[in-house]
Amino acid sequence: MVSFLKGSHLRVACCLLLPAIQLVVGISHPSWVSLPFFVGSCVGLVDWSLTSNFLGLFRFWRALQLYAGFIIVLLYLYQLPLEFSNMLQRIADFVGLFKMSSTSEWPEICSAASLVHFYIMLLHSSLSSI
Repeated sequence: MVSFLKGSHLRVACCLLLPAIQLVVGISHPSWVSLPFFVGSCVGLVDWSLTSNFLGLFRFWRALQLYAGFIIVLLYLYQLPLEFSNMLQRIADFVGLFKMSSTSEWPEICSAASLVHFYIMLLHSSLSSI
């Protein structure tokens, strides 16, 4: 019984924090990669404000979970010490991929950390419903 209550409280906390984290992912490092998170946040907030239904904030979370996983894999692959062609580097810079290093700026660090946090919280909330 105690483990059920812990999971339940954790799931509620995840659901309450996820809209804020989704918005941080969308605005911390503005790029084409983070645009779907920002648009999803805006649509959810508008739906919530028009319908007064809190469930509007949860719109698109399954699609964003798949997208976040894909972006995490792309960011990981981009971190590998490989020589990419000049065109591939230009495309990666254009869409918003970046290499993490000791000289990384705060928005990039915040974006990567919030993206991983968003994915883990979504994964936890979807696994706890099983």
